[in-house]
Amino acid sequence: MEDNIEIEICETNRGNEQIIINKKHKFNFSFQRKDKSKIYRCTEYKTLNKCKSLIILNDKKEVLKYESLHNHLEKEIDVSISVAKHKIKEEIKKNSIPMDIKPKHIFNAVSQEMGLICPQYIQLDPK
Repeated sequence: MEDNIEIEICETNRGNEQIIINKKHKFNFSFQRKDKSKIYRCTEYKTLNKCKSLIILNDKKEVLKYESLHNHLEKEIDVSISVAKHKIKEEIKKNSIPMDIKPKHIFNAVSQEMGLICPQYIQLDPK
């Protein structure tokens, strides 16, 4: 098991829990045991890769077991997109006046915070 596991809890587009490990791999909720621990499987589990990686968290979101048996490349771009979507949704939920939401500004702020874009980027005129 890896010593330095950075866990981020997000949600899928359908609102289910999703775990992101070290900003490289995504795990979707699979099932809950009788002892309230939750099993999450790699998102590549149901694809042609049949990835066997899984993570087990207790009810306090502490890692009980992490099997890093990935048989595919890391998906840092997909993970970054998932994290950005989650943060944008959280910002929108926090905003008390939905009509004043400016999604582009939220997206830019979240992307900057994550280091995906430079603070002083210049938008080129397409002419």
